[in-house]
Amino acid sequence: MNKNILLGLAAAGCALLGACEEKPIPIPELNVGSRNVLVEELTGVQCPNCPDGTAALVNLGNQIGENLIVVSIHAAPGYDKPYAESKYDFRTAKGSELANFIGDASFFPAASINRRLVPPETEPYLPRQIWAGIINEDLGEAPPVGVFLETSFNPVNRQLDVEVTLAPESNLNGEHRLTVLITQDSIQDYQKVNLEKIPDYYHRHVLRDILTQSTGDVIAEPLTANAVITKKYTMILPVNWDEKHCDVVAFIHHGTTPNKEVLQAAETHVLK
Repeated sequence: MNKNILLGLAAAGCALLGACEEKPIPIPELNVGSRNVLVEELTGVQCPNCPDGTAALVNLGNQIGENLIVVSIHAAPGYDKPYAESKYDFRTAKGSELANFIGDASFFPAASINRRLVPPETEPYLPRQIWAGIINEDLGEAPPVGVFLETSFNPVNRQLDVEVTLAPESNLNGEHRLTVLITQDSIQDYQKVNLEKIPDYYHRHVLRDILTQSTGDVIAEPLTANAVITKKYTMILPVNWDEKHCDVVAFIHHGTTPNKEVLQAAETHVLK
């Protein structure tokens, strides 16, 4: 069969099937979704006032729902050491680095709300009395970027795979970083509450580990409107972590002092 006959058959096929020009496969838009607010609580087992802050955050979480994401960092200076009777030591090197990166706290309870600087405070850690107001302010703002989380957990080898997708709504200039971490909820152990040492206190949203740098991994890719950026992480969950109560938290934030503000966060369970 010569070349002219082949071309004729190709033309006939195009006529029967429609235009032969390549059509792009449509890519569905990633809706950035509603704003999630990240609260990073600075706490410690021997901090007598910290449980009041935890209780306030649990109450706010019950009111707000999944749009409030809480991480409890056991790195309160002078208060984070466990008791001799404690079953667990919630302190981690990365947790201390994270707490120091956020800022200094001179009072407790203390928590940062999306790492915002709120005058007259000069550090992102804020007193409990203004938490609810700042959280509600941030909930009312549209996020400039979407953060989407997918996890896969193998119960045999305890491997956790995490995929984070970033989808900017508009062009984002300057340095931005991504932080991905693991929390565990409802861990029963000692805690000082006011002047009493409670042996069966339920610790909430405990920071267990950070999969990125504690200060966040710098995002090298351009954060332009409609871009889709995917990052993947893997870790083995220690056997003494209860995966039923573990969550993955990911958030995008500014990475330079003094602006470390969080633009959007996401949270999902290790077990679906």
